[in-house]
Amino acid sequence: MQQFADARGITMKVGQLIAAASGSDDELSPLISSIEPLPLKQVLPGIEQALGCHWNKVFNTIDESSAAASLGQVHHATLLSGEEVAVKVQYPGIDVAIEAEMRLLGLLPKAGPVKRWQFDLDAYRLALQKNMQAELDYRHEASEQLYFSDHLILSGVVIPKVYENLSSKTLLVQSWEDGDYLKSVANWTQPARIEIAKTLLGVLLKSLFQIRRLHADPHMGNSYFRYHAEQGIEMVLMDFGCTIAITEQQSLALLKLIIASKEKLAISPLKFFVAMGFDAQKLKRIEAYLPKLCEYLFSPFNADTTFELQQWLLAKKITNLLAEQRWWFRSAGPAELIFIMRAFQGLVQQLQLLKVDINWWQILSQNIPDELMHKARNFECADIEPEANARPLTIESIASTLKVKISRHGVTKVEIELPAEAALELDAFIPENIQLKLKDSSDINLQQIQRQVRNSGIASQLLFDFEADESRYQVWLE
Repeated sequence: MQQFADARGITMKVGQLIAAASGSDDELSPLISSIEPLPLKQVLPGIEQALGCHWNKVFNTIDESSAAASLGQVHHATLLSGEEVAVKVQYPGIDVAIEAEMRLLGLLPKAGPVKRWQFDLDAYRLALQKNMQAELDYRHEASEQLYFSDHLILSGVVIPKVYENLSSKTLLVQSWEDGDYLKSVANWTQPARIEIAKTLLGVLLKSLFQIRRLHADPHMGNSYFRYHAEQGIEMVLMDFGCTIAITEQQSLALLKLIIASKEKLAISPLKFFVAMGFDAQKLKRIEAYLPKLCEYLFSPFNADTTFELQQWLLAKKITNLLAEQRWWFRSAGPAELIFIMRAFQGLVQQLQLLKVDINWWQILSQNIPDELMHKARNFECADIEPEANARPLTIESIASTLKVKISRHGVTKVEIELPAEAALELDAFIPENIQLKLKDSSDINLQQIQRQVRNSGIASQLLFDFEADESRYQVWLE
């Protein structure tokens, strides 16, 4: 793994993605706090070229860097006025290196699973290329930072001031901010960690649904946390090189799906995924699964109280539901969706590190204005013609509970409730003696029932009603 830590450019970006998804104890976690920076003397010529003058015409002091990243590094400095600033300068020749790496990405083979599930590699490459080109221009980063500063209004969030007159394509000068990385914050008191978790989720939700601009680089080197007696806990949000704009249609469609999943609205999700940019033809192949898939995806918002992240088990549930067809869902998403997924994955990893549970729906309701929630509830988009022989289902019709009832002579002896997805593994929990009785019946086949459940998208239905030895066995989804 040392190759990631020694690299810059796209190689380090890939390493940061892996580190962000793997947890704080992963061997790639040094990438979160940075790689070894270059000596000041190596980057001073670049600073002076960007300024158009000798560095001491602008700064009193510039310190050696202790914070290097994939495309540049940051130095603490003081202006002639005495103000403390952070000076972010690009590595010499990094733009040429990125261009060469992007050309190599174009040579990736379009075979195997990529071909089978029709992943549009060109779209992913172009999305990454567009993002990297934007990150290489610090004028873009400065502009995005100013936009977030003006529009992301959230108590406890601090965005550094940009010195526009000193910033350029390869140099970004901003106010110096300090604080602790999240790894240190994980040792703070539980009330403090809960407050930070609420802030992290609030930033993501306001970004997605209110300002429709997303900070899509959530690795833990991009935020500081600190406590002031007067202001309380503050989060300093930094590094706005990787951001994405979200259209109003995409934002409203996603919010509609979250609300519908929480409130069990009678909607068919297909057209709202398409409004977000998903490929309609691919999603039609798995249309029956989409309502249950929404329940899995938006589980944190569905909880009435705090949501326990360790109970989410999203990948396992999606695999059990869709099996190999899960790749249709992944390949159907627009290439830009990878940045939204990256933001959500980063948030989940941060919350896991904090070891606290929060009420996602409550935080959504607190951060999104009522009029915007109302607009999303009433949002409609063009209907999509369903796939032939498909069974379009609504979120409302999808089962949430598997019920098992055993009675004898009309008296209930056993009554059990399980999560609906347990119906995909009936043979794992039905006692062996009952399975033997079922096998003796020519009308009941557990494997066939499980296939039926999966093909229905775990819709409400009777699975079997069976009598043997004066006992009655009833199993159904509701």
